[in-house]
Amino acid sequence: MNKFIAYRREFHHYPELGWRELRTSARIAEILEEMGYTCLMGTDVLHEPTIAFERLSDEEKEAEKKRALQQGARPEYVERTEGYPGVIAELDTGKEGPVTAFRFDIDCLPYQEPSKPGFRPFEEGYISCNEGRVHACGHDAHTAIGIGLAEAMLQKKESLRGKLRFIFQPAEERYNGAQAIVDKGHLDDVINFISIHMALTAEGRPLPSHTICCGCRDFLSDCQLDVTFNGRAAHPCGASQEGKNALLAACTAALNIHTIAPHEAGLCRFNVGILKAGVVVNTIAPNAFMSIEYRGQTQEISRYARKRVFDVLEGAARSYDLDYTVDDLGEIPAAQSDEAMMEVVQRAAEKVPWFTKIYFDGSIGGTDDASVMMNKVQENGGTATYAGIGTDTTQPVHNAEFDLDEDAIPAAIDMLIHAVEELNG
Repeated sequence: MNKFIAYRREFHHYPELGWRELRTSARIAEILEEMGYTCLMGTDVLHEPTIAFERLSDEEKEAEKKRALQQGARPEYVERTEGYPGVIAELDTGKEGPVTAFRFDIDCLPYQEPSKPGFRPFEEGYISCNEGRVHACGHDAHTAIGIGLAEAMLQKKESLRGKLRFIFQPAEERYNGAQAIVDKGHLDDVINFISIHMALTAEGRPLPSHTICCGCRDFLSDCQLDVTFNGRAAHPCGASQEGKNALLAACTAALNIHTIAPHEAGLCRFNVGILKAGVVVNTIAPNAFMSIEYRGQTQEISRYARKRVFDVLEGAARSYDLDYTVDDLGEIPAAQSDEAMMEVVQRAAEKVPWFTKIYFDGSIGGTDDASVMMNKVQENGGTATYAGIGTDTTQPVHNAEFDLDEDAIPAAIDMLIHAVEELNG
């Protein structure tokens, strides 16, 4: 078995949620330093204040450290995390040239992976060992690709110039993973940037094995709100006029958010992902909690979406004579791949026989906080792309039964090697 496929299976077996990827980080750093890299870890990777509401408590950090150790992480690397995930390694060739950075996300999703006959991770023994945790979006493969690229670049160091920076980013599925790295300054001098993702789409269809898209230009911004409706409890028969039904206010808001009209200027999406309400069946619900997200392809669309969401919330609260509070979790911005860097990926993919179909434009169909890094590099005057690696899958991404064609891993490594040869050769 290709050793980078073996790494992918190892990371698949030990999935970790955003801001808890301590075993993953410790293992990445161990592998890279055994190659000869010196890795940044912990608060050397992240601007701690940026993490804000995502920050784990001291007790949670210690619990995650303990789990990482129990699952085979080396103690010295776990301690170097300081309870914060993420790893950055750099290859400085010692010769004048550009700084090229690569982003590889490392977190998983909060689902239960099924133990069922015929499902390869179960049949071949690399199914998730962490309950309610699964790599269902290919980040395990991304991590393995990053390690493979780092190894190959060490072997080619003498033929390269400038610097190569390998960023293993936590918390892509949550908030502030990329932003915390940007705020630490790790993208300030970067002029070339590439991020890859398994199983994107092109021409409206999932990318199968042996295909690649060179970049995506349809990123949506993503804004998330946690909303709490504050009502008043009362008996539904004896004193119903005294009650203020937070459950009904939240249901009204959820239904109306899903009827907001789209915007003619581009993609616009709304979703209520969580709704919890009430205390007991024979009491008017005094409280309700809901998590909302809205996405837009441009800032104009995002402003429109935000206004309409707050119009709906205000209307629901007035209808039931109660108030509400909002925790605004911030925005992951939209982005666009640069045509010049997409052309670099195109030329690199043409040199890899595994890729038999190359799409220039692909579709992300949503959001990825690689956009934060892309925007920063573009502000520097540089170019960036977010490329899609085609791979046959058992289910779509974000499905607990997702698995992929692992032959895409060495092919992606080879493509990135050729991209570096052009950018830093």
